[in-house]
Amino acid sequence: MSQEPEHIEILIGKFLVGEASEEEMSELKEWTAQSYENQKYLEDAQLIFEKAQLSDMPEFDADKAWKKIELDVETSKRTISLFPVVWKIAAGLILLLGLSYLFYIQKLPNQEILMLSENEVVTEILPDLTEISLNQRSEVQVDYHPRKKTGTIHLIGEALISIPEEKKVNWTVKAAGLLIEDIGTVFQVKAYPDQPIVEVSVKEGIVRFYAENQEGIMLKAGEMGSYDPATELFSKTVADANVAAFKTKILDFHEEELHQVVKRLESVYGKRIVLGGNMASCRLTVSFDNETLETVLSIIAETLGVEVIDEGNMIRFSGDGCQ
Repeated sequence: MSQEPEHIEILIGKFLVGEASEEEMSELKEWTAQSYENQKYLEDAQLIFEKAQLSDMPEFDADKAWKKIELDVETSKRTISLFPVVWKIAAGLILLLGLSYLFYIQKLPNQEILMLSENEVVTEILPDLTEISLNQRSEVQVDYHPRKKTGTIHLIGEALISIPEEKKVNWTVKAAGLLIEDIGTVFQVKAYPDQPIVEVSVKEGIVRFYAENQEGIMLKAGEMGSYDPATELFSKTVADANVAAFKTKILDFHEEELHQVVKRLESVYGKRIVLGGNMASCRLTVSFDNETLETVLSIIAETLGVEVIDEGNMIRFSGDGCQ
């Protein structure tokens, strides 16, 4: 069976006007059974055809018109049938244009966007103005269906996703076998292959965090959801205020234990940091706004009275700290 658009349109046209043979009817039935989109296309074509069917215009009696203007002319009764013909031609053109447009929209290919980040943060703005910022060692594949206005973001690693308030596309994020469904929001997803726990933190709006066989949880702004594959359980807690820091480099710590501060710095700057002595539990209150790692470490060292040693592949804090 030919799949050419012109051939399918001819089949549909014959079907709509009742001129399709049994063989052509069978061929059209087989085509519509191939997919929901094909069936929907035929139904839309039928709707257009029905709307385009205009009843004949009422006949115009020329004799009465002549009498009204009192023209003393003998004439036989005449009728004007030009308008019905014109309208039928117009209806046919409308149907043809409608079929062509529907077929064009249906056959629009899915759009695919690939993003890869190795040693730096990468940001991409999608056609609907959704913004994706990838942290280091992360990758994303975006599948977008323009006709259905739906899309899937396949994530490995960490990303900050910002979806406009006026949603033009219904997005779903897939990460480590889990699903995150947005309801107009800004949220962060962390799903590195070497880290079993998957985390979703919401900065604005609401998301649904779930699995195909589990209902999951709803998360609103200021909340973080976690999923542990070992227990197959979802949990909810207060979100870290610095989840977007890998993109913004804005960090705000309030009475934070140093080992947690270091963990966040490693995520943001991509550098391994080791704590010496017993300073892991030292608490720190400090803010940084788009500072270099060197500046951040110097301020922390000065605050705690410790030394920073750069050993090339890692950075070490040395000293007694808060002890």
